[in-house]
Amino acid sequence: MLKIVEIAKAWIAAANPTPEQQVIAEYRASTCDKCPHRNYVTAINTFVCGKCGCPLSKKIFSPLPGQQACPDKRWEK
Repeated sequence: MLKIVEIAKAWIAAANPTPEQQVIAEYRASTCDKCPHRNYVTAINTFVCGKCGCPLSKKIFSPLPGQQACPDKRWEK
């Protein structure tokens, strides 16, 4: 999947997630909460992934399977 397509799908899903997408996103967010690559960026008032730079509030909705979506391979789903 092209990166731009992945990003667009994640932002769309974040705006109106299905129940399944919400469950996956909550699991991913809890994993990110413990990750050393999670960084808070004051300028944009949000947490981002220190590996890829994506805002975590959207990254957790990536349509890719967990190991492919997380640049540090921490997500199982």
